[in-house]
Amino acid sequence: MKAFDPDPWATVLAGSKSDKTAVTIKDYALLHGARDRQKIAEMIRLRFTERYLDPALDNSKRHGFSILATGCLMVEALTSFRNGWKKTSGCPGGGAAVFREFFQIHKEFNDLEPVADDFYVHVRCGILHQAETTGSWRVHRRSPLFLDDGNVRCLSASAFGKGLKVVLERYAVELANAGWKDPLWKKTRKKLRHICQNCGLPDADVSKLA
Repeated sequence: MKAFDPDPWATVLAGSKSDKTAVTIKDYALLHGARDRQKIAEMIRLRFTERYLDPALDNSKRHGFSILATGCLMVEALTSFRNGWKKTSGCPGGGAAVFREFFQIHKEFNDLEPVADDFYVHVRCGILHQAETTGSWRVHRRSPLFLDDGNVRCLSASAFGKGLKVVLERYAVELANAGWKDPLWKKTRKKLRHICQNCGLPDADVSKLA
């Protein structure tokens, strides 16, 4: 077993050292210096795909609740990338506003926009804090994404997960095609600086990744 390397520059942001796909903070710094938009966009796509989407969706033992638990954290993380936030707690409008924004701007989730606040309370917070949905929300894995008969609200975990995959792919393509000075990139790099800082990279080095 290899010795643990405490150097923040060796922190893996995406990929795996075992299969030689790892992208470390040091690698990211080199990509940043080269302004390699395509490879940084691929790093972000890989980070979410391997850590969250594949285990949740490409798994014979997948379950609707685990898909939604993963899905909710991805909604917050992807929204943080787009806004350059360090974290969603304390964001304008509170946590529910994150889901309102996400459901509004992504057509795959427009059906949930009118119930975004209830979704936040009864799905996101319910699963996170109590490992269950509340408020008569039910989870299944059929289509469509959302059904509401006035008493019970049915949410398709499979449709939610597949929608997230589309959103992630679209974000990666947007990044690859946008200019380095585009606001989308400025906010994305700001989020990546927060990530590097959270990994222990000294502030002086973090500032060089602007």
